[in-house]
Amino acid sequence: MRRLFLILCLSALPLAGFEPLPAPGPIIVPGGGDAAWQPLFVTLAAQGPIWSTFTECRWFLFRKTPVILKGELRFSPTRGLSLHYQEPEVRTIIADEKGLAMRDAGGRTHEVPSDPRVTGPTAALLPIMRFDLRALEERFEVHAARSGPAWRLDFVSRDPVLVRALGTVIVSGEDLSVHQLEFRHSPKERVEIQIGEVRTGVNFTPEEERRFFR
Repeated sequence: MRRLFLILCLSALPLAGFEPLPAPGPIIVPGGGDAAWQPLFVTLAAQGPIWSTFTECRWFLFRKTPVILKGELRFSPTRGLSLHYQEPEVRTIIADEKGLAMRDAGGRTHEVPSDPRVTGPTAALLPIMRFDLRALEERFEVHAARSGPAWRLDFVSRDPVLVRALGTVIVSGEDLSVHQLEFRHSPKERVEIQIGEVRTGVNFTPEEERRFFR
């Protein structure tokens, strides 16, 4: 189940090439210590629906090289997250308020059984996708650091069950753009996501909504 969740855990974020990450920073203090970070969260939250291409690298303990997947990402603040994998095989993963679903190349949708180990982390990730700082502070310890224009946010769930499922979620970027998303269980077991072309404020067509969301 954790492997399935790692497949699903791509953020709907505008990404590009990136500088080396700053070291993990101190915790953002709820209700007071986050003023310096508010402009970043507000700007990212205001981008609206997003479309992007992505390359996903999955590192496992038993492999020396990562498994590489490529596809298109669509995020809607109201409809959720859709990951349309194109390589090495065609399939679509949908994560929204209802839970998780997988859609095959033929368009058949298969609901993922309701399991707290999967649906719980999905619900916890939605505020990250939306950059809702207040909701994030309720569910995560949010560590933040800057080094020049580069910045890094580490999200550690306050729920031990979700910590085991999520690991540490690391979002990094430069200025007002996100560059990389990582789900790290250990240096040798992690999922890294980099995204190429990005469009924000997208108006998805009715056909796209039918095909890539539910």
